[in-house]
Amino acid sequence: PFSSGNAFGTAVAPAEIPGAANWAANLASPSPDTPATLPDPDEIADLKPLGQVNSSFIVAVNGEGLWIVDQHVAHERVLFEQHLEARRAGKIEAQRMLMPLVIELSPRQIVTFEGIAEELAANGFEVELMGPKSVAIQSVPAGVAAPDAEKLLREILDGIGRENAAISIETLQAKIAASTACHAAIKVNTPLEPSKMEWLLDALAKTDCPMSCPHGRPVLLRYSLREIEKAFHRI
Repeated sequence: PFSSGNAFGTAVAPAEIPGAANWAANLASPSPDTPATLPDPDEIADLKPLGQVNSSFIVAVNGEGLWIVDQHVAHERVLFEQHLEARRAGKIEAQRMLMPLVIELSPRQIVTFEGIAEELAANGFEVELMGPKSVAIQSVPAGVAAPDAEKLLREILDGIGRENAAISIETLQAKIAASTACHAAIKVNTPLEPSKMEWLLDALAKTDCPMSCPHGRPVLLRYSLREIEKAFHRI
């Protein structure tokens, strides 16, 4: 939802997925033909949206230069931090499925599910064992579309299943929050009204780590005034 209120609560300092905080290390070396640079977080407080490129990237401007924002990963960052804060406060909102969704899981997924079922419930999932190989999804975190329920649950189980059995509760919570945020975030090829773009940029600026999504992908690129002038041979 594009509003000041939301299902996840207010964002404060999140527990990051290990490795994701070092977001610059996840980026390819910049091309010498590309003038864009990666900004500092304190430079995006006053971004003004100008429009979209391909209904996927927000073009914005402020005194620092011209900015390009990936709307999906920007919203993902916002929802990730909100979800973690709501989880710590025990205030995750769930939405019930119109009809329970019964799916078959692999033996490994079943084992993983049984190990994290309590944490899944605390994150808005109501999932019940229906037999040795099946579960019924009754509800999912608010904001996740019903058609994404099965994919989201499998993604979480497969991701956790590859981890060491001694995974910390903080890492477990962060991984669940990251997957949930990804599925709840606005998608690419989604036209946005100016007010929605303004809301998203404002919410992003208030996060603790606006430069990257929870998986380490960059959220923004900046073309500084100097870089623009240099590209046009003004300096």
